Amino acid sequence: MEAKEPNETPAQDKRAEGPAGKTDSGKRGRPTGALAGGPTGVAASDLEWLASERLVTELESKGREARIQEVRIPASESATIVLHALLTLAGSLIGIKWPAIGAAICLIAAFSFYAERALGLRLIGRVLPGRKTANVLSPPPGPAWEDVDVVISTGYDVPDSYPVGEWLARRFSGSVTTDRILLYGGMIGSFAAVMLRAVGIEGAALNVFQTVTAAIPLAVIAAQVDRRLAGTPIATQEDLAPARDVMTAAAEADGEARGDSGVGICLFGAEYASAGGAGAFFSDSRLKLKEGCALINLVRGARNASPEVTAREGDLAMSRMSPELAAESPLRPKPVVLRSQTAAGIARRVGLRATTVVGRGEAGIDVLLDTLEGALPDSEDES
Repeated sequence: MEAKEPNETPAQDKRAEGPAGKTDSGKRGRPTGALAGGPTGVAASDLEWLASERLVTELESKGREARIQEVRIPASESATIVLHALLTLAGSLIGIKWPAIGAAICLIAAFSFYAERALGLRLIGRVLPGRKTANVLSPPPGPAWEDVDVVISTGYDVPDSYPVGEWLARRFSGSVTTDRILLYGGMIGSFAAVMLRAVGIEGAALNVFQTVTAAIPLAVIAAQVDRRLAGTPIATQEDLAPARDVMTAAAEADGEARGDSGVGICLFGAEYASAGGAGAFFSDSRLKLKEGCALINLVRGARNASPEVTAREGDLAMSRMSPELAAESPLRPKPVVLRSQTAAGIARRVGLRATTVVGRGEAGIDVLLDTLEGALPDSEDES
């Protein structure tokens, strides 16, 4: 899912020159300035924090005010999955002797897991300690956000190692995931098995069925242990490419509007950790956004692929996005489904128009700018 190579359309050539008709001093996509100081890291790591400081320096070098917003995010995805899997396994085992109690435990686990993983509502997961991450905001936190028309965002952390999850994604093209296996096969399956016992149904077939549904949480826990043993992924400079593309798009929008573009930038920490940084940003009661404000997110696409925009996002809950924001783009990005949760999905939960551009390089920046133009209030009035 990557954008086409640069210089494939006249529009791309024009934008490459910038607002004053001058080409950029460095090749886009290559580390320049403060971003040449090193890569980023996984959520809540020291490397992620150092990357946030470099991003602030880079934004300030481009004439933008920026600050780091330190926020707390939920426990790691792995810990959340293990907690709910253990609760499901306990409910299944208790249900052998006390079916009604076991069924209640499995149902509570399923409800809590769906609420946390799909709706962003922490229930049982609250017992797990949270972590700290950092969002990079321009303008800085404060009343200036009330004047922002469009927010462009991306994450700057990297995903942690997850061998089983990556294998499932390759083998089943995202249609089978750990969350779905645990929820439907483990939790709902165990609930059904113990409920059958509660109404007096017994037999070898039921024993086999309950054994299989109880084995699913065990397998999921083993996958999380393997995830832990896989260690920390190797971070590279390429991990900060989406942040550079967002800065480039904002600079072009500022140049065309002579510094008053109404564009805010959010570079979210913990984006790969269930959009933790975005969740903390939008849940802040002190945040006041302009009525009609929209968010356009960017994720890195596959090389040589055309840019796309998301129509739905999320694994368990498929949030409807706003791909119509890119309807006027001459590159005609195709609406796609994104299984992972991003900042755009968080923005939709709070009522903002939002979508994610899946692309890279010049073509990705072009679609980002086209979508930004489609989200501005002036463009809505003209249409």
